[in-house]
Amino acid sequence: MSNYYVEVRNLVKLFKDPATRSTVRAVDGVSFGVEKGKLVTLLGPSGCGKTTTLRLIGGFEIPTSGEILIDNVVVNDLPPNRRPTAMVFQSYALFPHLNVFENVAYGLKARKMPREVIREKVMNVLAIVGLVGLEMRYPSQLSGGQQQRVALARALVVEPKVLLLDEPLSNLDAKLREQMRVELRKIQMNLGITSIYVTHDQLEAMTLSDYVIVMKDGKIVQTDTPEMLYRFPANVFVAGFIGRASFVEGRLIEQKENECLVELRNGKKINVETRPGVAFAPGEEVLLVLRPEGGRFVASKEGLLSGEVITRVYTGSTFYFEIKTDLGQVSVEMHSHDVRAVPQVGEIVGVDFERFSVALVKRE
Repeated sequence: MSNYYVEVRNLVKLFKDPATRSTVRAVDGVSFGVEKGKLVTLLGPSGCGKTTTLRLIGGFEIPTSGEILIDNVVVNDLPPNRRPTAMVFQSYALFPHLNVFENVAYGLKARKMPREVIREKVMNVLAIVGLVGLEMRYPSQLSGGQQQRVALARALVVEPKVLLLDEPLSNLDAKLREQMRVELRKIQMNLGITSIYVTHDQLEAMTLSDYVIVMKDGKIVQTDTPEMLYRFPANVFVAGFIGRASFVEGRLIEQKENECLVELRNGKKINVETRPGVAFAPGEEVLLVLRPEGGRFVASKEGLLSGEVITRVYTGSTFYFEIKTDLGQVSVEMHSHDVRAVPQVGEIVGVDFERFSVALVKRE
């Protein structure tokens, strides 16, 4: 028996492209597991297969091959209403002619529960999502954030074993989306419900997740905690997709345990921490991944890199700079209260990067 509460084994989904009549592998041999009570996010660009994978788990698509297990039971042949799952859709999919109470109660009424039980369950879940007092309003009378909460309440009220969320915050404005990320994580952790979340927003994934599964072209390219994913990306794609990064070419001189000595094309050398188990070969061409928040300015001849400031943006809390160097363009982001002498556009500067903000990936 598996230790995972939800397990996907070698999942494949093929579609026919109506334009070219060719076969598209939307999901290509995907395997992963989700422990009970954890929230795992499927992250990737549009068309990477993340939503199709979620729909396969929920029963809204039929797999071409592979297995989907929930609590060690294969659910491939079960329709959505017979799986122990509930889906929160990107569009919310609320019934416009039903008020909040009726929308949330819909699934319970379909199960023919007694009226008093339905009322108790609905009011309990409305309290959890902060909608008590709004139960008689219709969707058109609610804000985007309130509609999102109704959709979440409707999924939670049926007490699913697994909660599936398909980009539920994408229709909200930036500030509300930030607030709802925090609220959604609180609710998930308080209820201890096993959850699978889909998004293309890396900040959303980093904020919400116990683990993040990064997908590209229907395949999984890395699975890790948010911290490890950001600190030790598996390849150039992950490094560029998760957060902001600059890339500088170098040559590996030697590797000792979890540290590599790399020489840049300007002759400067730097020690870079690597993830345990990742091996590089002496002389191998590599890329340094430089995170902007770890950058700092030094005298022009003292830095790992030197160059001209070509962009300087003040955001209130931070300064953001772009520096054109002989080895390519790099970015630096600094808290405004940390900057005593802020360089100006056109100034020649040296740039160093803190150890925590430098990673190493193979050239592709």
